[in-house]
Amino acid sequence: MLRYCALILFLFMSGPLYASDACSGSTEEKLQCHSGEVKDFLRRWVRAWGDGDIDTYLSLYTTARSPREDLTSEEWIQHRRARIGPGKEIELNLKLESMGLEDSGIFDVIFTQQYRSTAFQDEVRKRLFLLRDGQELRIWKEEILP
Repeated sequence: MLRYCALILFLFMSGPLYASDACSGSTEEKLQCHSGEVKDFLRRWVRAWGDGDIDTYLSLYTTARSPREDLTSEEWIQHRRARIGPGKEIELNLKLESMGLEDSGIFDVIFTQQYRSTAFQDEVRKRLFLLRDGQELRIWKEEILP
């Protein structure tokens, strides 16, 4: 049975906002308006990963490029399919550190990730860059931070 831990993001339950034109004002006001949508996205990402739902997990990434600079898109997909899928017992916890919105409209999210499976465990700081693809957010880039 797959297990995943609830997000420890200090999230306050707020419904997602999918209409990108519903928010206006300063960058800070736009970030505040979309913070619930970003947190909802992170919940779906963790749930798909923890449940081994590789198709949903991959759908949360943009297809325009590999989220890692050291792998091609095809290599990255093969790498993720080998690590995520049915029968993999995974626990994943995130602790949100910061969330920003660049002038380009890309969300910059930094968090600490605790990962544990039957074969491996670690704790890393990560940065995700999320961009809007139509009405949905997608991960454009993913980095491990020092």
